[in-house]
Amino acid sequence: MIQVGTIVKVSDKTGVVLAQCIKVLGPTRKRIAFIGDLVIVTVKRLNIDRYKRIKSSRRKRFNIGTLHRGLVVRSKEQFCRSPGLHYRFNENAVVLVNKKVVPISNRVYGPILRELCM
Repeated sequence: MIQVGTIVKVSDKTGVVLAQCIKVLGPTRKRIAFIGDLVIVTVKRLNIDRYKRIKSSRRKRFNIGTLHRGLVVRSKEQFCRSPGLHYRFNENAVVLVNKKVVPISNRVYGPILRELCM
């Protein structure tokens, strides 16, 4: 359950470690994002080691304070797959994506649900 102001972990290879949700994208009056929803995040903290490894042309994109779209891949709120089967993670995590909902980086860290891999 991610809403405006939630600090989330970024689990991809872009070099961003933490981001803050500033808007939930979707139908009107939707204030809470669950697994599989899009949010707009701003970068709060970078991992300098990973940041140095990415191409210099992409480094300008991932500075502190820049805005990106994120796809929620893990949430502390339960996710129901079928009757009686619930999944819950220990952290809220997003993957940075472009407008076509394709991940920006080529690697995603941590577990991802089957529904998001299609």
